[in-house]
Amino acid sequence: MHRARDITSLGGAARAFARSSSGRVIVVATCLAAVVRLALGNWSFGDALAVLAVVVALGPVEWMIHRRLLHAEPGSTLAELLGTRAAHERHHRDPDDVDWLLLRRPNAIGSCLAIIAPVAAAVAGFSLISLSLVGLSPSVVSEARAIGATVGFTGLVALLHYEWVHLLVHSRYRPRSRYYTRLAKNHRLHHFRNERYWLGVTMDTGDRLARTLPADRSAVPLSETARSIS
Repeated sequence: MHRARDITSLGGAARAFARSSSGRVIVVATCLAAVVRLALGNWSFGDALAVLAVVVALGPVEWMIHRRLLHAEPGSTLAELLGTRAAHERHHRDPDDVDWLLLRRPNAIGSCLAIIAPVAAAVAGFSLISLSLVGLSPSVVSEARAIGATVGFTGLVALLHYEWVHLLVHSRYRPRSRYYTRLAKNHRLHHFRNERYWLGVTMDTGDRLARTLPADRSAVPLSETARSIS
């Protein structure tokens, strides 16, 4: 299935997602992260704080990625290197094409690594400094490793949720909850009214902070580049 308009149910969306490279890569990465976290054990209140921190940061981070990488200015070195702008331009030209709606395999792998690698590096650095220089007890280091694993797992769940929601809002399936109905409406406005507004896909906190979530959509001019982002 390569056209989002052919998806009319949650089951159909699940099948399309399971067949996609993005879905397979992110599901496998999330499952592996879950196994690592469960194996580490050492649950604490810090895990709840870690999840809360990821959720709070998610909206602004999602906005920044969408605006600065997917809608980067032509010639952006980072966007050119990652291929994010070119891929997203293909998506805007044909929003119904599932092959470009979801992350391509290299970008899906890169997104997973972008979540895991900084967390792993931070935990490794903290462990090294704590044990060799500061002299903290091994139990504190073990708890820090466990919390780091929680952060990584939560970040991957957020990425999985992003891809799933993005597929659903482009399909013909209409969510029943007010929250997801609003997200779907905002994303359609992003594609068909003005690409510089309504940049949030799973959360709108980034749009609220950046003032790109207008209360009156008619006040936003109809963009001639919403389909080309050129």
